[in-house]
Amino acid sequence: MTRGVLPVLSARHISKSFGASRALSAVSADFHPAEVVALVGENGAGKSTLLKVLSAVYPRSGGEVTLDGAPYAPHSLREAEAAGIALVFQELNVNRSLGIAENIMLGHLRKYRRLGLIDWKRLNADAQAVLARINADFSVSDDIDRLDLGRLKTIEVARALAINPRFIFFDESTAFLNRGETGRLMAVIRELREQGIGIAFVSHHMHEVFDISDRLIVLKDGALVGSWATAEMTEDRLAELMVGREMAGGLFPPRVPTMTEAAKLELQQVVTASGVGPVELEVASGEILGIGGLKGSGGEAILGAVAGVIALRAGEMRLDGQPFRPGHPADALAAGIAHLPGDRTGEGVITEFSVLENLTLAARPGRGAGLSDRGRMLTLAREQIATLGIKTGSPETMVGELSGGNMQKVVLGKCLATAPGVLLLNNPTRGVDIGAKAEIYRVIRGLAARGMAVIMVSEDLPELLGLSDRVIITRQNRISKVFAQDEEPNEEEVVRWMM
Repeated sequence: MTRGVLPVLSARHISKSFGASRALSAVSADFHPAEVVALVGENGAGKSTLLKVLSAVYPRSGGEVTLDGAPYAPHSLREAEAAGIALVFQELNVNRSLGIAENIMLGHLRKYRRLGLIDWKRLNADAQAVLARINADFSVSDDIDRLDLGRLKTIEVARALAINPRFIFFDESTAFLNRGETGRLMAVIRELREQGIGIAFVSHHMHEVFDISDRLIVLKDGALVGSWATAEMTEDRLAELMVGREMAGGLFPPRVPTMTEAAKLELQQVVTASGVGPVELEVASGEILGIGGLKGSGGEAILGAVAGVIALRAGEMRLDGQPFRPGHPADALAAGIAHLPGDRTGEGVITEFSVLENLTLAARPGRGAGLSDRGRMLTLAREQIATLGIKTGSPETMVGELSGGNMQKVVLGKCLATAPGVLLLNNPTRGVDIGAKAEIYRVIRGLAARGMAVIMVSEDLPELLGLSDRVIITRQNRISKVFAQDEEPNEEEVVRWMM
């Protein structure tokens, strides 16, 4: 690591409030060139808020920041970029109606215009040169609609790199990427570090934190816990610092043998309209059936077929022994099937609605004639807030004001509010911190213990193996392996059947 005598970017006693809610309390942190710093902590600890304050997405409520020893106080993201600070957001921010080069040079297109026309040759050459700096394996001439999430995220990194930054902040940028896509982004971050750029990185995945970072900054409840060299830290110790308690019991609650003999849900020679199948599987009441596989290998489509999101081309499903063929998600919901989708902001919650409205959206208790009973809605919402430990100022708080992990809990709470018999989970702890993961796992295991049938698609191998009673693997739209209930496969065995 190359460092000067003084830290290049230094934040002192930074505070940030949103109304009566205190998101940051006198947090101090330093950032250096050619160094990857991981910001870690539970959901709502203040990690993303700190990055957004430093990049001027949010104005700070108190404290001061210096850059090279001089005051640094931008009033907008554009001014921060002019000072050499770039931010890559968690949610995908790529315009698919534009080409790759236009997306990379989005903030600089004016300089490529002459007499009202764009100099495409120069634009493409400059954008390709930026991609070359991070060894991207695609070209500006490629079709943007054919790029996977990892490569689309690389476009965002290239856009940040186009401003010639000194620092790039990554705000949970791997949250929605699969293992291969994440690996490509990690390689890009290493290349940026080699080029002398300072990196601040937020992730809830421990293996990413320990794999990529040089230093850790731990936050809790908006306050600084401390800063450590990554090489001096262990995963267990980091988890304790993040959640404020020892997690001796581990992440996963013990399995309880509560399964019934009869299948709750059966899929027989099912082929989906999206081309997945034929699929044969069953799940019993009280069982957590885990589905593993690479993204797009068929697991999500299986959930979609059961949830009424994807039509069946062939085969049949049976629910409680009776034929079941939902033509619409409402049919599945009416049959007692709840579906937690993989994209929480696109499909799971309405960010402009309150926590109360989102939690009761699918289970609106009514007085009849379409009128909702607000008292019953509040009771139902408060039950889910308490059960899942959703951190919110009140049920009236807008979901868009919550941290990503608490948004995920709202999506799960919306499902549970319908009192389903079958729960479909698509990566249930994506973007969730280790403490919240433990809480969610406890809830899911408790639901199974009370007789609920759970089917879970997960790209997180420890989650897949640690929470599931039984595991099946999908590969190229087929089931490639069914592990028996008494088998306990390791990650290497699972990966072998995925590839």
